[in-house]
This record gives sequence, structure tokens and C-alpha cells, in this order.
Amino acid sequence: MSWRGMGWLPAVSVLAAASLGCASGAVRGSVAVKGQPSAPLVMKWNSGLFGESGKISATMPDGEQFAGTYQVVKAGMSKSKLEPAWTGDEPDMYQGDIDNSMWGAGRDTEAFLRDYQNKAVATLKGDRGTRMLCRFNLDAGGVGMGGGGTGECQTSRGAKITATF
Repeated sequence: MSWRGMGWLPAVSVLAAASLGCASGAVRGSVAVKGQPSAPLVMKWNSGLFGESGKISATMPDGEQFAGTYQVVKAGMSKSKLEPAWTGDEPDMYQGDIDNSMWGAGRDTEAFLRDYQNKAVATLKGDRGTRMLCRFNLDAGGVGMGGGGTGECQTSRGAKITATF
């Protein structure tokens, strides 16, 4: 049987599946470090299928490169989907100046799922050993990062980041 004989349905199905796939975008922000003027920051994200999770990267004004993953928090999500820094299972030596509103916020899984539902959380590691945790308030939780929103990040070296996407 030729492709022509199969009709248009398979072609439409392939195109529809592709449109559900990956999306990407930029997160623009401002970095505040105690004793220094604020500086701009650009992060980039790429989603996986359906936008529920993906990869995220950033370059700090001092040149440190960060890379990691993000996860949209959904009702009934398993604690195992969260990175160890969010569950409190990462060694404390990496926490540095990240406060407890982020570090270990998922220790109480029920409260975390209630408070963070339809938000995205990200964990990034810098090429100089710095950790970064981010919490994003999604404008459209069902769409993931592609729906836009605002957020905040903290690094283990004390930087505070505000972001819009």
C-alpha cells in the first residue's frame, strides 16, 4: 500500500504528535548579590513532551554556567520526581545560602503538592560548584513554562534572582 492510499489521517496524526512535543523559551531576570548592583540574567528552558518537565540553563553575570532540570508539580505526583534538594535528601553542604522556603520544601509531600501545584521547580548546578533552586509561578499550569509566568531563584552563594517569562 502506498502513502497516497493511506489517506491524510496518518499525516495529521504525526503533525499533531509533533506539535505536542518540545517547546523552548527564555526567562529574563535580575540577579541581586549583597553589596553589588543588580545585573541582568537570561535563562533558557526546553520542555519535554507535554511541557511537564524539561531542561533549564543560565549564565550568571560573573560567567558561571548553570544547567539542570525543572518539573511542573501536579496533584498526586510522586516525591521521587523531585530533585533531592527539594526533598531535603541532598547533603546539607550544598545548601549554602539557599533558605528553607526552597531547600527541603518537599519534605512534607502533601503540603508541598498543595502549595506548589501547577508551579514549576528547578534545580541547577553551576560549573563552579554553586547550586541554584528556582520556583516558578505559571500563568497556565497545564501548559507548563510555555504559558509564561514569574519566578524566583536562590543560589548557594547568596544570589537572589527574580524572573519573568
